[in-house]
Amino acid sequence: MRIFLGNNRLSGGFTLVEVLVAIVVLSIGLLGLAALQITSLQFNSNSYLRTQATVVAYDLIDRMRSNRAAFAANSYHVPTTSAAATTVSTYGSCKSSSCDCQGSACSTSNLAIYDLGQWYELTDILLPGSLTNRPTITRNPVTNEATIDIKWTEKDVQQSKSWTVRL
Repeated sequence: MRIFLGNNRLSGGFTLVEVLVAIVVLSIGLLGLAALQITSLQFNSNSYLRTQATVVAYDLIDRMRSNRAAFAANSYHVPTTSAAATTVSTYGSCKSSSCDCQGSACSTSNLAIYDLGQWYELTDILLPGSLTNRPTITRNPVTNEATIDIKWTEKDVQQSKSWTVRL
């Protein structure tokens, strides 16, 4: 003799509605995680570019410190973007001869042209948008301070940062 205590069909497992609700909840959670990952990558990219700008600025500061005579003679003074373009073209024309200071000794002014040319090439490689809006370097002769202004592009937005150092 069999005794039925209830309808076994009702306690047989998950229904299709329960499975669909679980999938929707899981999908919403995964979409939230994907959005968080995308935001994290964007902030990481912005942080990377700011770090590169800082590294490039300190590179030029070290170059100016090692050539103080040229710094005192305003050889590193590039106050405008047009002056920067002139400096880059001067470096380009003498790169293979008189201002190639890598393998031979050269004057302090040629070393400054070499340093600036190398530095501008580095900024063009590392910082997007710096080719069209060149960084500037100004020297205050009273305080003997150098100010480096670097501009770059992050997601089609112009960013800028300034570093001032006393040499």
